[in-house]
Amino acid sequence: MDTLFPAMIITYLGQLAPVFSANHFVYFRGFVLAMMLLGQTRKCVTNVARVCFFVNRHVSSWERFLSQAQWELNQVRDRVLGLIQQRLGPHLLMEGAYLAWVDTTLIAKVKGRMPGVQTWHDHNGNPEGTYLVGHHWALVGLMGAMLVAGTDTSLCWPLLANLIPGQSHPLGFIVNPQGVARAMTFWDAVCPLLAQLHQMLGRVPLRVVPDAYFCKAPFLNWTLSLPVHVITRMRRDAVGWDDPEPEGPPPPGPKKRTRKPTKPRKGRRWKLADLLLAFPTDLVTVTVSGQAQTHPVVTRDLWITDVTQKVRVVVIQMVAEPLILLSTDLTLSPPQIIHLYARRFPLELAIRDLKQHFGLGDYQCTSGLALSRFVGLALISFCLWRLVLLYHPPADWLQSHHPTAPLSLTNLSRAVRRLLIGRIFHTSAAGADLPNSPTVPQELFRLIV
Repeated sequence: MDTLFPAMIITYLGQLAPVFSANHFVYFRGFVLAMMLLGQTRKCVTNVARVCFFVNRHVSSWERFLSQAQWELNQVRDRVLGLIQQRLGPHLLMEGAYLAWVDTTLIAKVKGRMPGVQTWHDHNGNPEGTYLVGHHWALVGLMGAMLVAGTDTSLCWPLLANLIPGQSHPLGFIVNPQGVARAMTFWDAVCPLLAQLHQMLGRVPLRVVPDAYFCKAPFLNWTLSLPVHVITRMRRDAVGWDDPEPEGPPPPGPKKRTRKPTKPRKGRRWKLADLLLAFPTDLVTVTVSGQAQTHPVVTRDLWITDVTQKVRVVVIQMVAEPLILLSTDLTLSPPQIIHLYARRFPLELAIRDLKQHFGLGDYQCTSGLALSRFVGLALISFCLWRLVLLYHPPADWLQSHHPTAPLSLTNLSRAVRRLLIGRIFHTSAAGADLPNSPTVPQELFRLIV
């Protein structure tokens, strides 16, 4: 089997072999290879078992690998993270720290035996309705940047996923030290993922770039306790406060009895979008998506509602309405804050590729363990195949007659299938009267692309 597939992906998979027993590693390797062999076909377990002709096992054995087999997904993630750090090295460091991302995605599923299927509000503006029945997943990973085909490219590396509980049907409970239990919330599913990533990295300096939904006190206070700094966008109607004015000496005469204040004193209140009118602006030039952009900005350190420390707010004057960015790292300059937040823009493309090429939403499992393992294998496969694209683009088997993007997963899938069919064809038809050319006839390739 090792002679049928590209040598580099077999090498990467071999570095993960010590995590599995010999029997279980066969299934793991089959899952990763099947992601490219299936092309645009659904990546359900039935299709994975069908396309893995090199594994003589029934589909029920593949299902048991997900739901019952004794292997630890976190150990696989640790080794994949180590492989990414080994290959990318300094490309993962931005402004002196690792940069993480967090986002959520909805996956449509039918209610039945599958756990966690609920009705969710669809924030993407689905034209068929504002609600979606299915699962809500939280995804966390690292962000990297390197030159790809001469262009500074942001790269997403998804590593962790967790199923988000709903308000009506919680998936678990949290028990405090006093023994009082409560249902899990959205933040109980998302925040531990960041804590786990921070621990996997060895508690090195880490920043995270979420979207505006995460600009809330429960998330900001949790990350500050790790400590992990946050760079995110704020709502256009957000407000903040200056430091309170120092109290003057008490008036002469007898001291009056007053009620003790229940909230900390605050200074002047600002509507953040109005800071552009209240203070002089500075012109800041930042390169975003390969293009230099210059915008007037106002920067101010303020307090915001229920957050335990001051934050740095950068208000950017845009054509339509101001863009307000927040950073809990007060050492970053406005250009650095804008640059780091702009790095998260390719995230939506990565989630799209996870769904189209790696079957993020193609699972049909009926147990929580199988659900988490299937999604985890999709994330791991994404990382391994992207490493192949990044570090082995000159390989002969990856060359295509059609112009494609350097990181095209469609081209990668076609190349893997061409290589597999070609090697099988030349091995089984060694004595056939074929042309002297070492290539397989194009008519055969049309059956697989």
